[in-house]
Amino acid sequence: MSKFDVVGSVILALLLVIALGPGFAQEALEGKAVGTKLTHCDFKPGSCAGSLKLETTASQIEIDVPLGTPIRQGGKYVYLPTLRGKAVSVILAADKPGKTARSIDVKAAKP
Repeated sequence: MSKFDVVGSVILALLLVIALGPGFAQEALEGKAVGTKLTHCDFKPGSCAGSLKLETTASQIEIDVPLGTPIRQGGKYVYLPTLRGKAVSVILAADKPGKTARSIDVKAAKP
């Protein structure tokens, strides 16, 4: 085993310990955005707030989208109102009450 393999293994082990810490328990929801409600927007990335109605296979869920929530489609930031009708993946904040988005990613459309 070379010196680089040992260093790489140690770094990987440290990353796993950090990732499995208290912040790791995040819930992810996937579904179709069937509605959005905008309460504030400065038209800059991460500057929109409001809510998102997500239709999953089981039900419709209302998710709070606080100011500063990153909303991405590929490598670009998009705005909350543009999500309607799109398939999304929402990471929920474990440290906030209710259903609050930590980040939202638009899933690629299937050809």
